[in-house]
Amino acid sequence: MKKILLVSIIATFLFSCSSNNEEASSNSNDSDKLPALKIEVPSELKGNKDAEEIITTGEEMINKFSNTLEDIIKDNKNIIGKKSDDLSFMEQIQVGKIAVQIAASMAEFAPKFINFQSKIENFKKGDISDEEAKAIDKVGEAFEQRMNEINKKYEDLGK
Repeated sequence: MKKILLVSIIATFLFSCSSNNEEASSNSNDSDKLPALKIEVPSELKGNKDAEEIITTGEEMINKFSNTLEDIIKDNKNIIGKKSDDLSFMEQIQVGKIAVQIAASMAEFAPKFINFQSKIENFKKGDISDEEAKAIDKVGEAFEQRMNEINKKYEDLGK
């Protein structure tokens, strides 16, 4: 059965690459969050504007995603881990509110996200330089690292 945590993670990934989720940010204590992830630009990529942009944008998206996800987890612990069939009407409204907040916050960051997605598509087609491919790999590794950190931090939540 589907669990709310999985739905929240997927929805957050698709919609959370926003520059500001002010409502969530104002309700949370940043000291409780994982520290900002810093992706170092490898020396061989320094000076390559496209590669540096991929890494910088990726770093920004990962940190926004991480912060948004942690805000959602902190503010909605009461529904995380519940099966969708077990949610009360008010909890279902709470899930809807989460989706609306995420979608509303996406507008400002959407162009960067779309550009990043375009680079990924070109990467899949083989239409980018080796340097850009290395930058995308670096971002992918950082995203995987952050997801592992979040999973470890919240592994007991919803059990």
